Amino acid sequence: MSVLRDEIRSILREEIAALKRGEQSEVLTFETVRISSSADLTRFSQDLVTRGQDSAFAARVAQGRHRFDLEQHRPVGALSVSAPAKPRPNVLTKTLVTERDIGALGAGTQVLSIGKTSRLTPLARDEARRRGIRIERSEV
Repeated sequence: MSVLRDEIRSILREEIAALKRGEQSEVLTFETVRISSSADLTRFSQDLVTRGQDSAFAARVAQGRHRFDLEQHRPVGALSVSAPAKPRPNVLTKTLVTERDIGALGAGTQVLSIGKTSRLTPLARDEARRRGIRIERSEV
């Protein structure tokens, strides 16, 4: 147990030093929105106003850390062949991923993409496993 604590302290020292150097982390979340009519747009804007009352959500949107993608619109009657949707991963650019970072991800998160040199704390790995979040390493 002492060896594990020493390793955690060492990792934390490195990461605190990185934070003091000004390295920033960013968790990006993506939400797909279907807007095919004025009524859809009105519903989305009303929902956004309601959700904006949560200051954390409003801050994430204002900082660009929560992004919206439009669902691809198909004309009525158009032939549609679809494959199973691949979940778009959230991206975390941070050298040390903690349990708190995993907890900050949205409830529907299925995939988290982290940097090739990023490390996960044991608690972060446990939290991701508990929530069913798959961790992928990016090439960057």
